[in-house]
Amino acid sequence: MAKPLLYNGQIYHIYNRGVDKRKIFLNVKDHQRFADSLVVFNNTENLNGNRFADLLKCDERTTLVNIIAYCLMPNHFHLLLEQITDDGVAKFIQKMATSYTMYFNKKYQRNGALLQGTFKRSHIQSNSRLLEMSKYIHYNPYKILRTNDDPATDTKKLLLQYPWSSFQDYANLRTESKIISNYKIILDQFDSPEHYVKYVLGLT
Repeated sequence: MAKPLLYNGQIYHIYNRGVDKRKIFLNVKDHQRFADSLVVFNNTENLNGNRFADLLKCDERTTLVNIIAYCLMPNHFHLLLEQITDDGVAKFIQKMATSYTMYFNKKYQRNGALLQGTFKRSHIQSNSRLLEMSKYIHYNPYKILRTNDDPATDTKKLLLQYPWSSFQDYANLRTESKIISNYKIILDQFDSPEHYVKYVLGLT
């Protein structure tokens, strides 16, 4: 049975993992390539024949989706997306996943699929769910960052130092980011970035 269409103006949690739960990011360059892909392939234009580095430098593009939040984990990724053009989510993920798989396979001399089938998604149908999902996405790195169950572990410091999520954008620690295009839909519901950070940490 075909999955229902995704609709413009609606928000979706999009996620996928490596085949056989394998790692899809093996080093900083892999993370950066995927992060850059979130910028390059959020574009309605046909990008064939253009160099990736040149596309990344381009500041003018007509986007397929609004990226609200993201997190890259060793073997999977999370995206919180608002579709703004017809089939925008599917086109964005398909282009990005295809390009990253080609990059990864060439770099590591492998063949075949890298990601586990088509992307998974859940429809965000309420504001409370939107806030909960942003919290879940931004808290996700704690699973790999903590080294033990020491109650003195500085969770805030660990999460804010993790470079491969949008948490730094929300905390106003990143001076420039081309990835996030609509964080105000969440952040405007809090008195300050610090208030949002406390929300993610479960302190409010």
